[in-house]
Amino acid sequence: MATITPRQEAYLKIKDTITERMNEILSVIKRIQPCTYEDIADELKTRTNLVTNRLNELEKTGLIRVSDRIKQKGNTRSLFVVCNEDETKELQEKFFLKYRTEKEELESAFLQIQDNPAAKDVIKRRVTYCKYKLRLLNKYAI
Repeated sequence: MATITPRQEAYLKIKDTITERMNEILSVIKRIQPCTYEDIADELKTRTNLVTNRLNELEKTGLIRVSDRIKQKGNTRSLFVVCNEDETKELQEKFFLKYRTEKEELESAFLQIQDNPAAKDVIKRRVTYCKYKLRLLNKYAI
């Protein structure tokens, strides 16, 4: 049986909080859209680095999308909006197909690799990532 690393253990302890944070961010976007990640962090009175990963997850599950890009403080910033039901369904179908296909291709490549443990480890991690994204898509499916 594989042992759980401290990093994995920490993730297991906070995974419910992550979902809660995603819901908080989604609510803020609904309320103040279009908005940047900085706007969201200000609304939640938190640091931007605690917002950006959740924004990426929400975007990859088709619940939000970038509506425009603006210049702000000398940088280009994305403006996020909540997707309508049709947009979400379309994006989710696209992402589901993408991650399922990638997972299947990686699993096939894994079986073909003979004596390269490093390559197998990279493929395992990528398969795990695809499975995570598929779980997110299933959890937030419209």
